[in-house]
Amino acid sequence: MTSADDAGIDPRLLLGDFSSSLWIPRYRAGTWGPWTLSVILMTGARGYWGKTYGMAGTTILTGPSEGSDASWMSIVPAEIESQEIGIAAAYGHTAVLGMGMGWCAANVALNPAVERVTVVERDPHIIELIDTLGILDQLPPEARAKITVVEDDALAWRPDRRVDSVQADIWAKFVEPQKWDDVRRIQTNTGATSLYFWGQEMELYRLACRELGHEPERLDRATIIRLAESTGLPLVHPDWPDYADRIVAAAPWWTPKDGKWWRAE
Repeated sequence: MTSADDAGIDPRLLLGDFSSSLWIPRYRAGTWGPWTLSVILMTGARGYWGKTYGMAGTTILTGPSEGSDASWMSIVPAEIESQEIGIAAAYGHTAVLGMGMGWCAANVALNPAVERVTVVERDPHIIELIDTLGILDQLPPEARAKITVVEDDALAWRPDRRVDSVQADIWAKFVEPQKWDDVRRIQTNTGATSLYFWGQEMELYRLACRELGHEPERLDRATIIRLAESTGLPLVHPDWPDYADRIVAAAPWWTPKDGKWWRAE
């Protein structure tokens, strides 16, 4: 399977035994500048929290990264699960930094606690892709009306009005050396009341490793909350009793294999 028909394909039909309450739009394959949207076969994929799911395939967005093409987003369990916390916590005026495939911004707009969504995307080809495929137009009119798309750099954008919450996904990997610096820059620019960023749990795990001097086999929720507060950032964290356990279970799959990855630069 390498393309979709004119009506597009519903990626939910390819997710196999994985399910989510989040809304997923239909997509069509195509190329926009350096970006390509494809439909591919796959037999399984791991979720963000470590569980493996059987699948039939996925839609995937590939584009430039460090001199070569790489996968930036796809409709797979890890991508969906890794956005759920931030989407659920969004409220008021939410800034979504990074358009990606559009479904995250769409789900933020569907959250009844959200009144306005500003999507910040620096690449005009991504904006064109989302517009050409009518991704946001697939939403109910009242949700679509909440969304404004701004062409700008997420690390430089400064809002012209109060931002209540931020959902940031502008990175190719869950763990990147400069991610904490990027997030602090975003918070300085936006002054958001609450903030969630993609891969946040893996970065909190990095802080736990630094504090302990090794990769822990167990963590408790109080430690995770304390580490989040120690950053000085208004980070969102769910009240799940197993939140820390999930982070420890996920870390071996999404953090670098180099044993020194978590040490301070």
